[in-house]
Amino acid sequence: MKQSLFIFFLLYSTFSFSQDSYVTLNDQTIHGTIENYKEWSKNPTTVLFKDSIDGNSIYLTPANCKSFTADLSDKFTSYKGTRILNTDNVMYSHGLQSDQLEKDSVQVFLRQIYQFKNYTLYKLFDDKRTNFYLSHNGVIKELEYYENINNNQVVPFNEYKDYILEEFSDKGIGGLQHKVEILAYTENDLINFFADIFGDKAHSSEKLRNKYSNEILVGIGANENFSSITNSRATYKQASASPSFEIGLRIYNQRNFGRLFFQPSISVMPLSNTFNEGVDLITPYKTKATLVNIKLGAGYLFLKKSNISVYAAAAGALPVLFNYRTLVGTGKYVQSDGPYDKFTINPELGIIIKQTLNISFSGTLPFKLPFLSDASYAYKVSQASIILRYAFIEGSKKK
Repeated sequence: MKQSLFIFFLLYSTFSFSQDSYVTLNDQTIHGTIENYKEWSKNPTTVLFKDSIDGNSIYLTPANCKSFTADLSDKFTSYKGTRILNTDNVMYSHGLQSDQLEKDSVQVFLRQIYQFKNYTLYKLFDDKRTNFYLSHNGVIKELEYYENINNNQVVPFNEYKDYILEEFSDKGIGGLQHKVEILAYTENDLINFFADIFGDKAHSSEKLRNKYSNEILVGIGANENFSSITNSRATYKQASASPSFEIGLRIYNQRNFGRLFFQPSISVMPLSNTFNEGVDLITPYKTKATLVNIKLGAGYLFLKKSNISVYAAAAGALPVLFNYRTLVGTGKYVQSDGPYDKFTINPELGIIIKQTLNISFSGTLPFKLPFLSDASYAYKVSQASIILRYAFIEGSKKK
């Protein structure tokens, strides 16, 4: 019953919360699903959004919404203003090649690529060129840059450097002049520059777009071992509880902003069963072992919010039984010469709370072992577990 309630809660959480949202022109937040979402390389022009409450769909444009968030990773803000048309790289054909500054009026979605306190860095990338914008207290200004060729030499126009020097000259930043001089007009360099001058090393370019850091997992579990012994006449079942200790890794796939992850782990637990009911079992049958479970699996975050995520995972599991021994009646245990190992599958369903606390429900498909004290019996084991894990996040700091 408790297991059913747990699964029901996970499924309810999945369908009750949405990872996508947009903000209307009157500052109302609407939750739902972006139906044409993908890992956009270029800024989208329209977004198909389905409301999770009434099921209605709307095409979001920079004219009918203030912002939207996709997959808790991509954040876009509507912008109406100007952008430089001159090329940002004369080695490519995109953009206007001229030494005269030319601008165009636009109404577009800007992608947020970095944010710290009241500063936000945005990127506009389309068929014309790449433009970067800096927002301070909600006021967006383009970081102006373009290139031209003069006498076969590339001539950069670095107005954005003058603006940054003026903006931060009174902030007491050591070496600011030199840092601005060597600053390149690229996404990684700009993010690293602002992370450096703000002392925000946790959000340098390797932390782009709200990606999840890899984790070291340490956990304890409560396990129910469902076991049976079977011969040609009958099957006898028994369940026993045992604790477990686990250590593992969760390695997030950064190509899709952390939704897919890989999860190797190893856990250890005592295994003990006593079968003493049944006509044929005049004396008790017992098993004992130390079970080490080695797992290599993959999972997917199908709900991903800032404070709570829900995932499903599956692993190939190799339970290895050390000091495996069996007993009939009150005689001596018959012990195996070495460890026994069997391959099985380990499905898992879990909740991640604030990216550090993990609660998971998992189990293993049954695997068979010989009953050493009586060759006429086969011993079979499966498990159901509730595991509480703590995640030590790479870099010792959450994103």
